[in-house]
Amino acid sequence: MNLIGIDPSLISTGVVVNGKIFNYCRESDAMNKSGLSKWFKLCEQYAAFKFINYRKFENYSEGELIKLKDYDKITDMIISDIESNIDKSKESKVAIEGYNFGASVGDLIDLVTFSTLLRKKLHDYITKDILVLSPSTLKQESCKMAYPPIDIGIKKPKLVYRNNDGISGGLFTKIEVCLSIIESNINDEWSNHLRSIKTELLSSKSIKKPYEDINDAVILYNLLKNK
Repeated sequence: MNLIGIDPSLISTGVVVNGKIFNYCRESDAMNKSGLSKWFKLCEQYAAFKFINYRKFENYSEGELIKLKDYDKITDMIISDIESNIDKSKESKVAIEGYNFGASVGDLIDLVTFSTLLRKKLHDYITKDILVLSPSTLKQESCKMAYPPIDIGIKKPKLVYRNNDGISGGLFTKIEVCLSIIESNINDEWSNHLRSIKTELLSSKSIKKPYEDINDAVILYNLLKNK
């Protein structure tokens, strides 16, 4: 079976297709005057970067149509790469992250437009077997993937999942999600890469792009793989 994990984002979509990692990002985010910027350079041998472009516009009406066309082009790129890296004689299953309703209204509307186009094309061209996980569920699944349950029940079992620092899966940030991959039993190039740069990766207050988006796609891919 073909397994595909997708973390949709307007500026940094992470995709894992049968273990192969893609990141769809703006060239301006990935490059500086000397080439790839630090975090993109660190993982260039583990992820294929596909540069996307958003055109400028002068007014609201023009902008809404231009954005729609740009989203259409980017989602076509994603579908094309998926089709090129699956065995079409086998069934496919997709796990994709849903919307973050905590985002600002404008960003949320644009993300819904982008993700809806992507889901429709996945349904039409890849598979109808699509699992949509809310951001909170993805965090919980990343916790379950790495840490054993803790029984806090008194009269009957009541299992909860927490990481080694006592943080419950539902309260995970991008840092805890990253750490869950590092501390899991996943043994692949990306997970081992994270382990090799753990100190540097976790030294700042946030997980930098493209790592945060790729990590979510890796969690989704491994969720399908484990099930």
